[in-house]
Amino acid sequence: MSTRERRLYYRVHYPSALRPTLKLGGGTLPVIDISERGVRFVRDQPILDHIGETVVATVQFRSGMTAEVEGKIVRVGERDVALELEPGISFRIIVREQRLLIEMSPYFPV
Repeated sequence: MSTRERRLYYRVHYPSALRPTLKLGGGTLPVIDISERGVRFVRDQPILDHIGETVVATVQFRSGMTAEVEGKIVRVGERDVALELEPGISFRIIVREQRLLIEMSPYFPV
């Protein structure tokens, strides 16, 4: 069995102190990780538990940039929800986020 990564897009994993937020409905939820075509965020209430449901939200990055996202719920865990985005987030934003984490890593373990 191969241990090779099967994902097509690089995923940025955030330490809790540097997480962007997902503005959804009337609230905001911390983003756990993000890629060009997916976002995983904290599920703090028994909402968003319908696989296949379409979600429209805004990601607010710590840099001040925002990204409007739309996607389908593809996985629901006890504490998190994963969306498959269509269309996705620009590669430029993902690279900028990665750079921000590298710059901040001496202060916040990644």
